[in-house]
Amino acid sequence: MPPSLVSGHLPTTKLTNVSILSIALNATYFAFLIHSGKLYDIGKWSSHSILLLPGIELLKHYYVTKVLQLGGWNFGYGQEAGVSISQKPTSRYRWKWIDLVLQIGGILFVLMLSIVFFGFICLILGAPLDQYEETVSLAATLTTLTIFPIILFIGHSDTLQLLFTETFKLRNFIANSYLALLKNNFIAVILGAWGASVVAPLDWDRPWQVYPVPNIVGAVAGAFGMSVFTLLSTGYIAIRKSGENKRIV
Repeated sequence: MPPSLVSGHLPTTKLTNVSILSIALNATYFAFLIHSGKLYDIGKWSSHSILLLPGIELLKHYYVTKVLQLGGWNFGYGQEAGVSISQKPTSRYRWKWIDLVLQIGGILFVLMLSIVFFGFICLILGAPLDQYEETVSLAATLTTLTIFPIILFIGHSDTLQLLFTETFKLRNFIANSYLALLKNNFIAVILGAWGASVVAPLDWDRPWQVYPVPNIVGAVAGAFGMSVFTLLSTGYIAIRKSGENKRIV
């Protein structure tokens, strides 16, 4: 994405902070895998290190919605949940729980649909049929790094609309700019996972070549690389704007 589009409506300083946080969290995740010796087990269900990725995305989401004040999506209660002000408190609480269950069910449905889709794509691209555990782990990682952040930001219903239409827009310009960053992150993660697969057919007999280790590492590296690109882009824009302001003065 060109720098002008990156910073279109999202203040450069805030965007820089998001990128720095993402870089720090991804680097910490890599350091943990290497230090704990779990790098080569990330494709197995017995390894719980993959569960750290949703936590990382939740931290990013909290920072964006609370610190950057982008709003974000949450469980819709009150009028959005179809509850009128005149209803009794008991009825209102009942609607809250019903809506909560429906929202959680919708989120799980979209996440499972994404895992099935990514798993199918992995099989088409040559994933071994007998290594379903590794394929599910890879699909879950791709879902966590691509679909999950978008669901956290705009909800599962709008996420489905975003996936099946090219005209999806948010009313808030700042939120729409951040959504564009999530789209770029989506692309970077997919390209990272796909590009890392080139090491698999090499006859080096290295443990990091075993499927799906390079693909999962490539996916996380793709998100890391996009954060670095965004940081460099916003830094360039800030320097250029600073130079322009000096010339005006």
